Amino acid sequence: MSSRWLKKIALVCMTPEVDAQEHARDELPSYGIHRIQAAIIANPFFANTEVRIIDLGVDNPEAYFEELVRFDPQLIGYSLFVWSTSCLVEVAKRFRVHSNGSVQVFGGPSARSALLDLAPFAPAHLYADALVIRDGEEAFNQMAMQLDELQDRVKVKKAFEVIEGVEIPSPLGWYRSMARVGKGSMDHLPSPYQMGLMRYGAFGYLETFRGCPMSCRFCEWGMMDVSQGCFSEDYLTRELEALAEVSPQAVFDVDSGLNLNAQAFRNLSNAESKVGILRKTGLWCEIYPSKIKPEHLDFLSACGPTYLGVGLQSIQPTVLKSLNRPFGKENFEGAIKQLREVVESVEIQIIFGLPTDSPAGFLETLAFARSQGVGVRVYHCLVLPDALLTRGKPEWQMEFCPQTLSMHSCVGWTETDILQMREYLSQETKKCGGRAGRFWWSFPNPGQRNNSLAAGYAV
Repeated sequence: MSSRWLKKIALVCMTPEVDAQEHARDELPSYGIHRIQAAIIANPFFANTEVRIIDLGVDNPEAYFEELVRFDPQLIGYSLFVWSTSCLVEVAKRFRVHSNGSVQVFGGPSARSALLDLAPFAPAHLYADALVIRDGEEAFNQMAMQLDELQDRVKVKKAFEVIEGVEIPSPLGWYRSMARVGKGSMDHLPSPYQMGLMRYGAFGYLETFRGCPMSCRFCEWGMMDVSQGCFSEDYLTRELEALAEVSPQAVFDVDSGLNLNAQAFRNLSNAESKVGILRKTGLWCEIYPSKIKPEHLDFLSACGPTYLGVGLQSIQPTVLKSLNRPFGKENFEGAIKQLREVVESVEIQIIFGLPTDSPAGFLETLAFARSQGVGVRVYHCLVLPDALLTRGKPEWQMEFCPQTLSMHSCVGWTETDILQMREYLSQETKKCGGRAGRFWWSFPNPGQRNNSLAAGYAV
């Protein structure tokens, strides 16, 4: 069956220049938007539909608007991240005035009603027809098929209400459909690598599962979501083979953690033993310290040059308890020691400006992290959707920038405290030959060169 009416779909994202120019933008193309592209192209229903990715890489609403006008799509999917929301919402507003009949859907980690209800973006119903708040591949397919059938934006928007994992804006508020539930195997999802859609970029991306068993309040992974499924060993074997054909310099694991889904890790380990690409390229990933097992260490030691991000965030027990973050200082030190024995580039990640913490408490965390003999990366606390924006407590009195979501002040931190800590971190990283971006500061391991990786760079 082929599409009868819907002929053009635009997928719009803004992959920025990497903060502090650690890598060129075109080395790190957006992975999520290519997953949506693959899902649409693989559907025979859209055999006669042109699917175009529009990624200009600059905060220029006029340039995006002009590109959309030239393409003239009937359906537009916007990928919202912290850095792209302001620009792409403005684009959507302009295009709605230009073409009231086109359907505009938002996805990505910042596509949440709580964010679009903030002053710079509200009211969302004037430009947005739906938000995809869970996995986008199936939901976006269903939306596009509804548009093809109904050919009327108002009727289509009503039809979206039965699609799982979406939110619909209206003048009276938001309609929330059922959340998508886990379905075990994820092998039905088309791969942009296996389809030959991502044959550019110096770095490859790897996904083995979705979800996270943690529920830390500061983290955009959101509330506890043990597993929405994982890719099988056969699928990951094909994925690694496809990645090998691209010859990436390194491979990013985009999962919440290498060791947070036991079945996904076994599948990856078995697939890599057949293909062997990671022995050549290395692996960049996150790993959770309290769940490290011998098989994880064996796997990492067999990979090529590897970067590991290890989340610490704070060593203050009361802070971690308030943020739903488990921590054992003794276990953490032991984990870092184990990792240092098998991986050259380990980086501890901490956050300043967390509610209920303080400058003094954060400096204790920084001193502890720097004492571990590995790199340390400090992040400015962000009030993210599915995290502090929706799960923060009123008594934390959080004030933040609605565009960047950076914390301005909260319980434990005055605005002056935040500004002074930013200046202090900039001075300290400069002294030790580290690097700094707009919202992060990297302290290199004194025994190594600075590996200059933008840990946590979004995909």
